[in-house]
Amino acid sequence: MRSPVLSPRQFDWLLIAFSATLAPHLMWLPLMYGLMLGSILVLRYVQRRRYVRAWPGWIKFPLLIAVLVFVVAEFGNPLARQAGSAALIGLTVLKLIESENQGDGLRALLVCLFLNSVQFLFDQSLLVTVYMLIPTILVFVAMNELVAPPGTSGGIAGEFMRVGKEVVVLLAIALPLTVFLFLSVPRFESPLWGTRDNPWEAKTGLSDEMRPGSITELLADDSPVMRVTFDSAPPATSEMYWRGPVLVNFDGETWRRRAWRGATHLGEIAGPQFGGQSDLAYEVMLEPTDRNWVFALDVATGFPADVKQQVEGHLLRATRTTTVWVYRAASDLGASLAQGPAPYMYRRETLRLPENFNPQSIALGQRWAAEAVDRREIVDRALQHFRIENFSYTLTPPRLVGRHRVDEFLFETRSGFCEHYAQAFVVLMRAAGVPARVVTGYMGAERNRSSDYYLVRNRDAHAWAEVLLSDDGLWTRIDPTAAVAPDRISLGSGRYDDDSFFARDPWWQAIRMRTDALQHWFNAMVVRFDTMRQREFFSDLGIDSSDWRQLGLWMAGGIAVFGLAMSIWMFARRRMPIDPALARYRSFQRRLAKLGVAARPSEGPLDYAERAAQQLPSLRDAILDVSRSYAAARYADDAAALVSLDEALRRFAGLARTPRS
Repeated sequence: MRSPVLSPRQFDWLLIAFSATLAPHLMWLPLMYGLMLGSILVLRYVQRRRYVRAWPGWIKFPLLIAVLVFVVAEFGNPLARQAGSAALIGLTVLKLIESENQGDGLRALLVCLFLNSVQFLFDQSLLVTVYMLIPTILVFVAMNELVAPPGTSGGIAGEFMRVGKEVVVLLAIALPLTVFLFLSVPRFESPLWGTRDNPWEAKTGLSDEMRPGSITELLADDSPVMRVTFDSAPPATSEMYWRGPVLVNFDGETWRRRAWRGATHLGEIAGPQFGGQSDLAYEVMLEPTDRNWVFALDVATGFPADVKQQVEGHLLRATRTTTVWVYRAASDLGASLAQGPAPYMYRRETLRLPENFNPQSIALGQRWAAEAVDRREIVDRALQHFRIENFSYTLTPPRLVGRHRVDEFLFETRSGFCEHYAQAFVVLMRAAGVPARVVTGYMGAERNRSSDYYLVRNRDAHAWAEVLLSDDGLWTRIDPTAAVAPDRISLGSGRYDDDSFFARDPWWQAIRMRTDALQHWFNAMVVRFDTMRQREFFSDLGIDSSDWRQLGLWMAGGIAVFGLAMSIWMFARRRMPIDPALARYRSFQRRLAKLGVAARPSEGPLDYAERAAQQLPSLRDAILDVSRSYAAARYADDAAALVSLDEALRRFAGLARTPRS
């Protein structure tokens, strides 16, 4: 038997449910792909309002080819996470342009439920989790509309108050069941997908390259990078240098990491008792970055077992961070990095400059070298140069477009931010014969007093320099930005150069911090609930999670309890059937009672209508019309009569709201 054709109302609910499902996916889908899918949905809606008909094959087939070609061209492997999800979304949109019966609509809604869960592969934040309740509810509303009997106005959407009570009961059963399954279902040791489709396409964050303007994008990004909880008194903001990629190679335009594979491994952290007695211990909750950077205060002396410390001092994890990751670390803030193996070769690399670039800067550095007594004096002259030569710190510097960009900055614009000063300083040092390199990372952190942790955001991105003051010495941190904008170092970028209302208003700041504290709690309790924490949960209950029999008894017992609760609810619901006509009529009786005509216990519908019509003559025809329609709908079991009853009730409600003279 062929499925019934979707009514305009049913198709609208189908489109609403899918649009709500699609909305969060637009945050990661390519812009042009999202615009294409949105345009198809709009055209389908306009066409469906005019006439009921699926799109012909000569339109659907080219669209199918376009979707598949776009996905492969953008993501590559069609079976990978982003590519597969994008393809499924596109195919569902194409399904909607041919969905004309109930069966097609229900299949599309089932795919919507799957897409709601797919969204958590890309974003597990609390805001997205709460939002996903909306499309999930809308999918079930649309399902009720699609399966509603002919002549009715639909399930939840048409009779929200009546069905709303049942929804509350269902949620009271479903939510505990959801929590039980969340705690009990075995967790994977690692994510289903370890990395994104394109390993070079990471989330917003530090890169292993730096060119003028690259950090500007981060300074405008307020999204969190990590949340840090210190075991003891935290350091001052000016001491919070979170070390990231160290850049050595320079081609005149771009700074890159050195292709160095040597590493030292300082062992696994076993709590705060590691490293030296003066080491600062802390816990880091790192947001997903899709990179293997691991951040720690400079200089790191302890970190997890699967992390290695490179010769330049930055930390690299064996795998990319694709979900919230919590680790412990320790640092000695007063320490300096040693030169590592092959110091002569490495010093030579940190002195190399590209030929035929920035002649003025090189000449200035060479002049300082000829006049200075030692390397410390050269460093001091460079910092003094930044202080007295009318340099300024700004997040919107003039664009550097020439071949000699360091010259252009030092001798013309003299306006920039951390990456401009770090780059220029290192070029000057190398020209003067001082081994130097660029260090990128984050500087500072903002304390969240609501939950007593420190928040590092992308806007805290920073670049500084390191130099060797003697060939047999240690690397020394030099931050040339401090010479131009010392408040940038003492306050951190979160409070520096931000005069907006949102930065100054204490009420808004309190809301912002409490919201982030809630996200911190959600990450710790939900997102971070991995295999290890699940084992701890079962251990606290006295259950050995490695024993499948104990685990099976726990699962069977829990499911039995929830099954019993569901059976009781279903049994009670069957014993108390609700007649749709009677429910409408009782609402009509309550309305008449407010108008001064209450029903008597022994009074039938028609007698009650006659009495009400006599007391309310202005509503006589409407009252009698409702009563006759109710009698036909209740006792004749006619679906069309139920529609007539709804129309009569609407006319009565309109007249009852009209003031009577």
